[in-house]
Amino acid sequence: MNLVQLTRSDHAGLRIDPAKAAASAAAIHLVPLVADEIRKVAGQFPVFLAKDAETGQFYPAALMGLEPQENLFWNGTALEADVLPLNLLRLPFFIGGEGEEAVICVDMASPAIDPAGPCPIVTEDGGESDYFRAVQAMLGRLAQGRDATRRFVDLALEHQVVREMKLDLAFHDGSTSLLTGLYGVDEVALGRARSAIADFAGLMILAAMCLSLDHVAGLVRRKNARLAAQAAWFTPGA
Repeated sequence: MNLVQLTRSDHAGLRIDPAKAAASAAAIHLVPLVADEIRKVAGQFPVFLAKDAETGQFYPAALMGLEPQENLFWNGTALEADVLPLNLLRLPFFIGGEGEEAVICVDMASPAIDPAGPCPIVTEDGGESDYFRAVQAMLGRLAQGRDATRRFVDLALEHQVVREMKLDLAFHDGSTSLLTGLYGVDEVALGRARSAIADFAGLMILAAMCLSLDHVAGLVRRKNARLAAQAAWFTPGA
């Protein structure tokens, strides 16, 4: 990765290939979320709380694979999902800094930067392209959602509705996977705490996270299908 601050003087000629941007998600198994997208994303993926390795703070994230650097929704050419987290859609752009010091950065090492890419960031008349305005809107949601996301995490922890969930899984080929460090919303704990949670929007997000855990079974099915396809490929005479 080679993050640099985006400037009109240096980067007005950049063109982006969104398909190649999506390809960079092939090795991402856990995608951070902001609070206002959780209910929508939870309809597609299991959503957990995870801990930042550096700060120890919890953050919500969508689980897209059952091992590090595995995305079970990547089929080799595209992500097979109706809904994608903002932190995937905004690639190869990032937010640098916080508050008034926040700036837009771009990963100059990203394969999505392509002179033949269909999406310029600046149009021929010097204005910002529709594509780049959409990216700016996503980055704005991510930046503006930081405080609300922290408050949501504090709400979940305050009412003690999360518990660590170790995903100890076995697959059809006999292989196994153990994912740790994930914290899900406990249905029983949420049921006990719901009357004490005055933040209705927060309660609905917690409920969506709780229901999203059913999608772990879908990840297992995808993993079994991928393993079966790999086995068939390497079977002599196949």
